[in-house]
Amino acid sequence: MSEFDLNMHVHRLLMREPFFAALSRRIDKRKDSSVPTAGVRVNPNNGYFELFYNPEFFTKLTSKQASGVLIHEFYHLVFEHVTGRLPDELAGAMQNPTQEQVGLFKLWNIAADLSINTLIGKDNLPETCCYPGEKMFEDLPPGKTAEWYYDALKQKMEEQQQQRQLLPSIH
Repeated sequence: MSEFDLNMHVHRLLMREPFFAALSRRIDKRKDSSVPTAGVRVNPNNGYFELFYNPEFFTKLTSKQASGVLIHEFYHLVFEHVTGRLPDELAGAMQNPTQEQVGLFKLWNIAADLSINTLIGKDNLPETCCYPGEKMFEDLPPGKTAEWYYDALKQKMEEQQQQRQLLPSIH
């Protein structure tokens, strides 16, 4: 299997989508096989944006899907999903989150993914992506904000917990 060349894919993307060029230049890009796909964050030591990507994941994607994943990660930064736009209960919890906050961070990330992916289009992303109206998100409409999806997912989880509490226990 050939080695994934992120620079080639970023270059192709920026030729088609120059909007992301200034942002791309400000992101440190790092191979990281410990992440399953890709992700962005603000480095807590220096405050710079970082893109972590698993090259093995990217080798399984078409060029169109690889561009879609890169756009997806860039949109997380454009829409401030990892900086100032966190839900109130997560603001300030990045450094030392509780177990509950870790779960809420995951829920926020899924909500942000749902919001972003409708902008990119299902055909431009891997089949495994979170997409409104599909699979376990079939009851969620497309085209909503991350905050809207976050509230809807939290409500869905609370309803499921209430249903579990109402079920009689089997002994």
